[in-house]
Order: sequence, then C-alpha cells, then structure tokens
Amino acid sequence: MKNKFLKLFVAIGIFSLASCETTELDLLVDPNSPSPDQLDPNFVFNSIQLSLPGYVNAVNGFTRQVTRQTAMTGGTTYNNAYQEVSFNGIWGSGYGILNDIKGMEPKATELGLNYHLGASKVIKAYVWSSLADVFGDIPYSEALLGNANLSPKFDNSADVYKGALTELDEAITLLSQPALIYPKQDLYYGVGGGVNSSTQAKWLTVAKTLKLKLLNNARLNGTALGVNIATEMSTLLAENDLIDTVDEDFSFKYGTSRALPNSRHPNYNTFYENATTIGGSYIGNYFMWTVVGEKAVADPRRPFYFFRQDTNTVGETIFTLGCAYQSRPSHYNSATFASFYQPAVLAPFCVATTSGYWGRDHGDGSGLPPDNAKRSVPGVYPVGGKYDEGVQESVQTNGTAGFLGAGVMPILMSSWVDFIKAEAVLTLGVSGDARALLESGIRKSINTVANFKTGLPAPTVAAVDNYVNYVLTAYDASTDARKLEIVIKEYYVAAWGNGLECYNNYRRTGYPSNMQPTLNPSTTDYFYTALYPSDSTVNNPNSPANSRTKRVFWDPGNLVLN
Repeated sequence: MKNKFLKLFVAIGIFSLASCETTELDLLVDPNSPSPDQLDPNFVFNSIQLSLPGYVNAVNGFTRQVTRQTAMTGGTTYNNAYQEVSFNGIWGSGYGILNDIKGMEPKATELGLNYHLGASKVIKAYVWSSLADVFGDIPYSEALLGNANLSPKFDNSADVYKGALTELDEAITLLSQPALIYPKQDLYYGVGGGVNSSTQAKWLTVAKTLKLKLLNNARLNGTALGVNIATEMSTLLAENDLIDTVDEDFSFKYGTSRALPNSRHPNYNTFYENATTIGGSYIGNYFMWTVVGEKAVADPRRPFYFFRQDTNTVGETIFTLGCAYQSRPSHYNSATFASFYQPAVLAPFCVATTSGYWGRDHGDGSGLPPDNAKRSVPGVYPVGGKYDEGVQESVQTNGTAGFLGAGVMPILMSSWVDFIKAEAVLTLGVSGDARALLESGIRKSINTVANFKTGLPAPTVAAVDNYVNYVLTAYDASTDARKLEIVIKEYYVAAWGNGLECYNNYRRTGYPSNMQPTLNPSTTDYFYTALYPSDSTVNNPNSPANSRTKRVFWDPGNLVLN
C-alpha cells in the first residue's frame, strides 16, 4: 500500500510538471489551473478514490460522538458541544469530491470510460446522500457552478436523495457494460490484483447495495421519493447482486507509512503517537459497555475492537480518574438506560467496566487528566492497532505499536447488508427470514473482525456460538418492536468505525433506545441534523437558519432522542 500511495503522488507530481511545460510566455490559460478537458481522468479518479475515506472520517468525527461510539467531549450539552465551524470539514470535503467528479465527467464521457464514470457515480451518490443525511436540505440543483452561482439555493433533502438514486441507476447501466479502458488503479477492489472485469462487477454490486441502503433509510417516507419502497427493495433482493461476502465489502485499506505520505488509519495517528495527538479523544463508555458489559456473554470481537492500556481502573487517583470520586448521576439509574438483556445492569458511569475499559461518558467536557497512557484505545479493527491480550502497556510509542495503522475505513460492509435486509423484512414485509439474517449479520461481522489480520488468536467456535445463541434467545423471546431493536443494536456493534450508519439508524428507529444520556441532566435538543457550517452561513445568504431540530425527509419526526 505504501508503494501504491507513493506511485500515485509521483504520478500526480509528474502530471503537474508536464502540464507546466510551454514555449510561450504570453499564455492566455493558466497552466496551473487546467480546464476539465485537459485533465487525465485516471489521475482525477485516483484523487476521488483517495478523498472518499477522508470525507467518511470527517463525517465520523461528528456522527460517532452523537451516537456514543466515541465520547462527546466538546461540551456538556448539545447546546455547547459543537459550533458552526465544527462542520466545515464535512462540508468542504464532501463538496470537494463532488466538484472533482464533475470536472472529470466530460472527458471521461468523451473517451467512453464507463468504469471510471460508473464507480465515480457510486461515490457521488454516497456523498450526496450522506450530506443530506447529516445536514438535511443542502445546495444541490445550483451547486458546483463556481463563479456562475456563488449563492446556490438549498434543495429539499428528498430531492437530493432522488438525485442520488438517479446517479446509482446510471452507475448500474454504465457498470453493466464492458469497459473499453480500465482505470490505472482501483484503490478499493484492485489493490494487489489489478483492475479488470471482476473489479468492475464489484462496483456494480456496490451500486445496487447502496441503492438498497438508501431505500431502507427512506422507508418511512417513500412518498417523498415517488417510489414504493417495498417494491423497489424487493426487486433488488430478488436480483441478489448485493454485497454479501468479505471480498465485496466497500472499504478503504490503509497502509503503514508514517510519513511521505502518512498512509495510516487516521485514528491510529490519533491514539498511537503521543500525548499531544491523543488529546481529548476517548472511546465512548456506552459503546464499550455495549460490547463488554451489557450482555451476560463475551463478545468475540472485544479484544480486536479495544486495547486497554491499563487493565484495571480500581484505585486510580482523583487526578487520573476524577469521576471515580464523584457520585453517580441519579438520572443514570433510570431503567430507560439499563441493559435490555439484563435489566439489573445499569448504564455505565465513569468507566465501561472496572476491568480497564476506560473511556468517557457522553458529554463529559471536563479537563484532561494525565491519562493518555491509561485510557482504552481502538484496537486491531478497524484502525490497525494492537490486539488486547490483557497485558498492560502504553501504546503512546510514536506509531510503533500493533499493526502500524494498516486499518480499514468501513463504508458499506456485508454484515451491515444482512441487518438492512432484516429490518426490511420486519418493517416492510419483504420476503426473507429476519432471524436468519440477524444471525448471518452477526457471524459475518465476527468473521470479518477476527480474520482482519493474521497471526492473532481466533475466537473458538464455541465462543462465537455462545454469543450468537445468546442474542437469538433474546430475539425469540421479544416483541416485534424489540426484535427490530435487537437487529439495530447488533448493527450498532458491527458498525464500529462508521458513525453515519449508527446516526441514521438511531434517527430512523430510535434504537438503541438505551443510549447513555448526557452527563449533565439539563440536556438540550438532540442533533437531529448537524449545524450548517460557517463556510456556508457566512458566505451564502441563502443558507437557512441553523436549528438542531430540523429533520431529514426520511426522519419520522415523532422520536425524541437523547
């Protein structure tokens, strides 16, 4: 992977130098700003592929916190945890990718590059739909016009979704045709094996799977899209060309290079360098508790998901773990936030468990103690970190621990697809066995995580079966509503590393319903959508007033989330 990144940057550098060669001194065209018809689609396609995981990571920064995968530490309530400027990264990264795709399309169309175009349309659909998921109404029909329109109007999020679905239909058409010319590189499906008809077929599978996901997101308001969601989803399910194996997973694989370029997983860069980089980053106590404390059975993914730098939180001082010397908030004792597998097990406070699972509670905005070498950090999956064998040691070692950051950015995984199908069976009545799909999704997730790296202790068959059977027993004893919640809860666990999936699921279903509340009992309205960034509110007079209570078109609007 390191070599591929270096080759890419060298290629881009050569291309830049070549574009500057001229014998004319009175050029009318700036050689450093070539027009779209002068760009090589191969280079632009590479840039688009490389930009996508950065965009997903930017979205993660917000969505993982409000869904408790990581801790919200920027404030004690939603009212003060985020500001408009907090969302500039998502906005700029997303529209940057869309602008690059727009610049590539004319030349790629002229040359008949249906592989480049089809894969880019998949990425375009993902970015458009996820921007709408995060912000609601956004500039769409008048966006990306440059100086021709510096103040684009904001379109309804349903119209953005319609556009994304159209892009996917066009991608399906393009990718169903043989490619006359293949891209030089495919950083998702061609790493180590070249680019060919097989990699193109996987992009076709991604296009159909993303369409299924967007339809499921919108299942409560298909009218806004002008489609029958159940019928559309049933058609895709009947075709059976959906992501269902690990080799079809839509994810970006990182390398191990620390510099020139830094090709490692961004969360490895954060947690495995030193005290300066780790800063206020914590895993959410609720998420760790969900994996290690909520059920009466061990989750086989635990030692792959988390690494404990300190395996015991008992006896810490007020300077390292101040919350241990504070009273448990009374609202944390509510049955609403207790385990629904074991009602007597209450929501976590201060730490996920005393056996070293040390994160932060939701909305703990207190100062940073000297705990950078004590708090739990992401493990082997997905960041390429360290496997937890119960050995206490710091990973603040300048990026030399574990698998050196050779992690993955999960974007659309085979296990998630099973949970999406199960939800559709339970809520839309489409054909399928929700219980079997739930089991399949769990097993695929465990298999993906446990086999992510070689040379690590594999969970035993008995350990996997014990976990699966525990969840299925609870599922069998549940009401229809609780069955759906168990599906969504297992989706939540499997989606470690991607906050957008959890954010969409939470707003659509209200599950998990026992999300840990903010530490401050004087909570404020949940972020049903993100704030419009200052880059928009300051520069675009058409930018609507910010309100956390505005909703995406597919949000049922009757859920009060915490």
